[in-house]
Amino acid sequence: MRRQSFNSLLFLLSILLISSCKSGNSNFKVGFLIRNQTLDRCKQEKIFFTEKTTQMGGEVLFYDANDDDQKQIEQGHEAMAQGIDVLVIFPVNLATAAAIIREANDRHIKTIAYESLIQNCKLDYFISADNGKGGTLMADYMTKLVPQGNYVLLGGDKADRNAVLIKTGQEKVIFPLVNEGKIKVIYNIYADWTAEEGYEETKRVLNLSGIVPDVIMSSNDGLATGVIQALKEYNLAGKVPVTGLDAELSACKRVAEGTQIITVFKSFKKQAYSAAEMAMQIATHKKIENINNEIFNGLVKVPTYLIDPVIVDKNNLRDVIVKGGVYSEKDVFGTN
Repeated sequence: MRRQSFNSLLFLLSILLISSCKSGNSNFKVGFLIRNQTLDRCKQEKIFFTEKTTQMGGEVLFYDANDDDQKQIEQGHEAMAQGIDVLVIFPVNLATAAAIIREANDRHIKTIAYESLIQNCKLDYFISADNGKGGTLMADYMTKLVPQGNYVLLGGDKADRNAVLIKTGQEKVIFPLVNEGKIKVIYNIYADWTAEEGYEETKRVLNLSGIVPDVIMSSNDGLATGVIQALKEYNLAGKVPVTGLDAELSACKRVAEGTQIITVFKSFKKQAYSAAEMAMQIATHKKIENINNEIFNGLVKVPTYLIDPVIVDKNNLRDVIVKGGVYSEKDVFGTN
């Protein structure tokens, strides 16, 4: 009888010990599926996300899909098999990533979409920059700099809600000026987020229209890379103002040298920190802070935290990017 009581006591103590470990904010696992770790922003976000999660007592399991949506689905399955408490996804494909969310729902694992809103699934939370505002800021800046002339608008992948938001933000500012006859949009297209698309679309404009645009409004830095490459071939780099978004290191260098007029900066650190805090609040059953929006993803209204973006040009590049700890002086300007 005493042995049985002693064994029961040991079992009870072990249960209490396990429970206290979890409630003591340790041993929580957060899965983070990253779209492509070769991107400057993803490299930094991995560091910042790990830093904040670790500070809060969690462990991060990272998976890099290398822009392969089927690989990301497999990685989601693997992460959940590892016993994660929360899953954060920077999706490769907004439609196919819904399969990962559905599996997480079945396993009662809470999910956070990072940067891009995953469509038509029971997603729990979404965190991103305010991309509509980013497009508006971009257009405000350019229409003040070039209030009249021929504009080219190059958007990202139309299947990506962010691309639509950015372009809608741009058009909100530009179209009233079109109606007033001040601006003429000679080319307005959704393409993709890549340098290859930016290059091909810019060459198409220059070759077919015979018009040198007064502004090329590129919706991200990837597109801007190709735009500027094409402009160089026509001896127009630095003569035609080009925009971008994401504050990629290559774009910041181009802003410094004058071939790209602006980039829109979405704080990687703030976004990664906020996502880590949200994940750990979920894991520890605490109130989710910072929710400031609610966005419909085709199936449910998703509680959302949107971060304000800022314009970066030659005047504030050093203050925002270098002093802000995004990249070093040497990285951006080639000096110490």
